[in-house]
Amino acid sequence: MGDVSTAPADAAKRPLVVDLDGTLAKSDFTFESFLQAFKRTPWVVFAALAWLMRGRAYLKSRLYDFGGAQVNPGALPYRDEVRQLIDKAKSSGRRIVLASGSEQRFVDRVAEACGLEGEHFGTSGGVNLTSSRKADRLVRAFPDGFDYVGNSKADLAVWRSAVVAYGTDITPALEQQAKHLPGGLTVLAHRSTTAAPLFKAMRLHQWAKNVLIFTIFAITFPAYGWTPLFDTALGFVLLGLVASGTYIINDLLDIEADRQHPTKRERALASGELQVPAAAGFALLLVVSALTGAFIISPAFSAVLFAYTVLTLSYSFFLKQLAVVDVFCLAALFSLRVIAGGEIIYVDPSPWLLSFMFFFFLALAMAKRVVELDRKRTSVPAAEWGQRIAGRGYSIVDRDFVLAAGIAVSAIAINVFFVYALLADLTLFSDGELAMAAGAILAFWLLRIWYLTNRGALHDDPIYFAIKDKVSLALGAVLLLLVIV
Repeated sequence: MGDVSTAPADAAKRPLVVDLDGTLAKSDFTFESFLQAFKRTPWVVFAALAWLMRGRAYLKSRLYDFGGAQVNPGALPYRDEVRQLIDKAKSSGRRIVLASGSEQRFVDRVAEACGLEGEHFGTSGGVNLTSSRKADRLVRAFPDGFDYVGNSKADLAVWRSAVVAYGTDITPALEQQAKHLPGGLTVLAHRSTTAAPLFKAMRLHQWAKNVLIFTIFAITFPAYGWTPLFDTALGFVLLGLVASGTYIINDLLDIEADRQHPTKRERALASGELQVPAAAGFALLLVVSALTGAFIISPAFSAVLFAYTVLTLSYSFFLKQLAVVDVFCLAALFSLRVIAGGEIIYVDPSPWLLSFMFFFFLALAMAKRVVELDRKRTSVPAAEWGQRIAGRGYSIVDRDFVLAAGIAVSAIAINVFFVYALLADLTLFSDGELAMAAGAILAFWLLRIWYLTNRGALHDDPIYFAIKDKVSLALGAVLLLLVIV
């Protein structure tokens, strides 16, 4: 068909040529190599513009040098329908060839990871192997014909030169264009909407943490009534949008580590459900729009939200790789949520309240680290327990230290709570007995969290666990009732 010889080889002898980016893998290597380069050398953003001026092939080569080697081909999110087609072709003795616009070195690594022998084609020697350039290369390599699997408009030229054209992740518009192909297009899978993956990436369930923004409103309610509720509720939404934007940025930077995590590999970006450009653009939109809205409510609130954003991004880039510093950052982020609620209604939280919040959430952050270390311990040989975990500042042998430190910090939090609740000029309670009961409930809950953590029965996020745990919800309701009384 097209430029192919009129006497093509028998189907069982024709090679099956498979595109890589968006076809065999759901992800795009160029974007992922940029992410890895940016994570290690942020100035690569400016260098990439200069590299692009020298051509896409040169850009891809330099991005591979700076970050591509860190992309693990064995952990890529491969498409099941394409893998099944490859397996069927291999079982019939057909040769499988990768032909991609990705850098040649990466194409070879993917072929090796997938057990595909022989020569494969990628961008090299200043030639960006896409569209008609790919078609010409394949026609020269396989004059007796080939079948081709692709996914984008750039593949139309290759499909025209193929004997049989396969498509996956196909949009309705592309399918309409493919109707003009000499042999049509066999669609393996249509493109799904990006709305669901975007909502998944926002982690809306994590907005529960932002309820802390109502803390000052709740404490000052007897004096101010319901008036500040609307602004505080709006602040809750804006804080949630900022948090979601930074979650997506964190997922972009952690995409490689997440793919090797037992649960995080199901995240929208790590699983390939959400593409890097869409995620990056959406994250930027969320953060900018939220900060703008916050400034309209209160410039001071906007400043706190900006500080929250900067600290979160600093955590994502490098602070989470520093032992102890990482959990202090998480505790500070929770404290900033309380401060943000105060700035909305122009009431500064007391040092006692902030101290309690900081130590309380510091303890929970350390519980989360213990859970992570326990999970690693089950999958890492004992001889390697002293090695630092990738992306973290801890090794498995630090587990007992983090556990002991977390329990000690919990004791500090309980002590601060009792002082805050019982002092006459600070008390939240009309009766000392109510304060004692509230402190006892808090102490019981924290000790239960550490008991479950030590037994390996805790979810990797204690707060998310508490939202789903019936005992935690019941204790929280009783504690709220005591405060109201």
